[in-house]
Amino acid sequence: MKIIQSFWTKPTYHSSEDSNARYNGGWVNQKQAFYSFALSALTIHKYYKQNELFTDNRGKELFHNLLELPYSNIYTNLERINHHHPKLWAFGKLVTCADQNEPFIHLDNDIFIWDKIPYDHKQYDIIAQNVEANFPGYGKTFKYMLANFETIPSELIKSYYSNGKILAHNAGFIGGRNLDFFQELYRSAKELIEKNEHHFPHIDVGIFNTIFEQQLGYAIAEKNNLQVQYLFNNVQPNFVEVIDFSTVPLISKFIHCIGFAKKSIFACEQIEARLQYHFPEYHKHFKSKLHRLFPKLGFDQEIETSRLQNIFDFYDFVENITKDELFNTKFSINNNCIIDFNADPITIEFTIPYNGKKDKKDLVGWHSILLYFLEPVSIQELYDDLHQDKDFIKQFGDGITDFKTKMLSFILEKTLLLEILKPEPTGVSHSV
Repeated sequence: MKIIQSFWTKPTYHSSEDSNARYNGGWVNQKQAFYSFALSALTIHKYYKQNELFTDNRGKELFHNLLELPYSNIYTNLERINHHHPKLWAFGKLVTCADQNEPFIHLDNDIFIWDKIPYDHKQYDIIAQNVEANFPGYGKTFKYMLANFETIPSELIKSYYSNGKILAHNAGFIGGRNLDFFQELYRSAKELIEKNEHHFPHIDVGIFNTIFEQQLGYAIAEKNNLQVQYLFNNVQPNFVEVIDFSTVPLISKFIHCIGFAKKSIFACEQIEARLQYHFPEYHKHFKSKLHRLFPKLGFDQEIETSRLQNIFDFYDFVENITKDELFNTKFSINNNCIIDFNADPITIEFTIPYNGKKDKKDLVGWHSILLYFLEPVSIQELYDDLHQDKDFIKQFGDGITDFKTKMLSFILEKTLLLEILKPEPTGVSHSV
């Protein structure tokens, strides 16, 4: 099974204030976009030697000559769509997938992997990231389409009314053996776009991309009774399950910095740190090159040394421990955190690692768990205590089935991203 990626450059160089556009690939700046492209291609290359890029002439210059990424082949098939509207950022992917003549999996350029993708090609026609059921964003634009578009694919309307809700499949991971599906999706989306482009001034074109790529894709798969394998189940609208950097690689094997995550300083920090940690020689060469070529774009700015050392120590910690050992490792509140027991509710004050600013959280909900770490306690010990407390558990609703795993994720997040918690010393250190 080959892996493919695509990158149509027209949207990324089209400056736009639209939050759903793809200027700079949707990232906060060009530096983070470059680091994401690099980390994505390099992590994929660790597990798949056949990773092909489909782009245009400008993209080939970027990914091959500037970024120097290890793609097995780079094609410029997307040069032929440069007459299309620059906000149609998903269209290049549809063209690329329709052009394939053998089974494949397409990964977006903001996806990072720490394992092979477990696609069962014998049982499933296609694979997608997850189902999106009535996720925020689709509704307003789709209702406008129903009321005003001259033509809408019949399967899109049928899926909406027969299911009583908007269903889509997230296409960050998309592919499979059924090539006819991707050709039909391309043809149907192309017709939808071309017959309704005059409505673009009245809709959120960024959201329209998710409709013709993901909602229409779901409807076509449903119409054809295709068997779809989903990489993630029960993903929440905030996509917390697919952006959990703190549990890589013990639990999280696949990260997708979807949409809003590209604006998160924590996600940007983690991508830069992981590029430097996992691919130090590439990072050193690439950083020097970017600083030389773009001296005014901030490529010389780095994560502060002490913060980077703490991040690397955390990576060393989770890379050299089993899940069972982790559950039995004791954690405690960092000494520089201040808990105010006189406040109502009780609060914790801490320093945000990436900018040195003070912040404060109310110790309610999940954050109330932090009170148990005034003395060192392991995740297993804490779980044994908490799952017996029915009143406490009620506040977590349906999540109790995964309570232990979610608790692990919460604890590691507070250790890595905010340095509120710390594990007992391991004696392992990764030099910066």
